[in-house]
Parts: sequence; structure tokens; C-alpha cells
Amino acid sequence: MASLKEIRGRISSVSATLKITDVNRMISSAKLHKAQSSLTSFSLYKKGILSTFYDLVNSLSETNIPLMAENSSAKKVLIVSFSSNTGLCGAFNSNVIKRTEEMIREYSSKSYNVILYTAGKKVYDGFSHNKNLELENISGIYDHPTYTKISEIAGKIISMYLNREVDEVVMIYNRFKNILTQYISEKKLLPVTNEDEHKDSYPDYIMEPDRETLVGVLAPQVVKLSFYETFLESQTAEYGARSSAMQAATDNANDLLGELSTQYNKVRQSAITGELIDIVGGSEALK
Repeated sequence: MASLKEIRGRISSVSATLKITDVNRMISSAKLHKAQSSLTSFSLYKKGILSTFYDLVNSLSETNIPLMAENSSAKKVLIVSFSSNTGLCGAFNSNVIKRTEEMIREYSSKSYNVILYTAGKKVYDGFSHNKNLELENISGIYDHPTYTKISEIAGKIISMYLNREVDEVVMIYNRFKNILTQYISEKKLLPVTNEDEHKDSYPDYIMEPDRETLVGVLAPQVVKLSFYETFLESQTAEYGARSSAMQAATDNANDLLGELSTQYNKVRQSAITGELIDIVGGSEALK
């Protein structure tokens, strides 16, 4: 049986851990609420832009939009994988790494050359040892993230597609459902797909300049909006996963503290009882 000193040491250690996990839980919870608000507001804005964009695309008799054109000559795919920069968020990062590995194998089996952009230190660490993989770390987007900063990365990806350096761009990320549930999702960034091509009618917009020019201006913006929304989705899911993991760790620490306190009291009571027996025994011996 452990001594009182050993148990006190364990209680002190668990108490210190409890403080850390509880603080992280509260911070993650606060960040989660802020991220959810930003994601909801941005998604509504993006939905409005997309609705207008697809209405314009489908109202044209002929469409010649480079970002919507299939490009099968390059045989190169760009995978953008989103993780977090830090740990303590359960299986959030390991799930992204696992799905990214699977997708790399899938495209490699089709004789595609794979380029991997890692948005997050954890996913970068997971692939940095692979010398056969064309890898670029864009984890810097997490340092004071803004739409302007993140859209610059999307602009670079757009240029790669237009220059036929890649013929497909896919994003892998965690999608937020609720604080207990985040699931791996995939989204094709390029080519831009027409999600409303089966609609029967479209609003008759009056606009300047002409529709073709406006569609050409909106197409890159649609890609940038989609890229930024994915970043917000991943960040929201990260805070949800970390808040959930820290809540579980806090609960476990509280349970362990209860068990250690009970054990401490039992050992202490046993020691007191032993001392009383010794005193009584000594008293009887003196009679």
C-alpha cells in the first residue's frame, strides 16, 4: 500500500493537471462560441454569393469559365489538409492524417502526382518525413488569420490551376457538427462544380457589366470564399474537439482525485488506528 507521502504527491500532481485542463476547457469553449458565430455569418454570405454566381452561370447560353473547365492533361492533384497547430484535441489531428494518407494512396494508384499543402503543424509533422512527397507547409495562416491572408493562398492555388500545374484540388478537414462530434469531410475546390445545373428557372438580373464579365470576376472569389469557409470549419471543429477533450480530462481528474482522497483517508485512518493500538498495548503492559 502507498504511503501517505506518496498519495499526497499524487493528489498534488492531479490537482495541478486539473487546473490546466479546466482552464483549457474554458478557453476552448469561449473560442468555440466566437468561431461558431464567425462561421455562421460567413456561410450565409457565401451562400448568397454562390446563389447569384450559379444563377448567372446557368443563364448563359455558352460558358467558358477556366476555373470550371476540366483539365486532364497535368495528371497532378493538390491536396490541402487542415489540422491544428497544437494537440490536446482528441483524435482531431490523427483522423485528418489518416484520411490524407488514404487519399494520397488512392491518387497514386491512378498514376497521379500528388502535391500536399499542410495547413496546420500537426499534419505537417505527420508527413514531413516523407521525402518522396511534394510538400508545402502553409501553417502560417493560423498566425493572426484574416480573410486577406488566407485568400492569398487560395489565389496561389488558382494560379496553379490556370497554369495547368494541377488539374484537381481537394481539401480534407474536420467538419463541426456539435461540441461532441466532428467528422472528416472532403471538398473539391477546383474545378468549380455547378451545384445548381438542374434548376428550371433563374432570376432575370439587370446588371453592368455583362454577365460573362461578371461571372469571370466572381469565379475566383467563389474559390477563395470556399477555401476560407473550410478554414473556419476546421478551426471551429478544432475548438469543439479540444473543449470536449479537456472536459473529459477534467472529469477524469476529478474522479481520480476522489479516489485518491478516499485512499488517503483509509491509509491515514489505518495509521491512526495502528498508533492507538500501540498506545493501548503499551499502557496495558505497564499495568
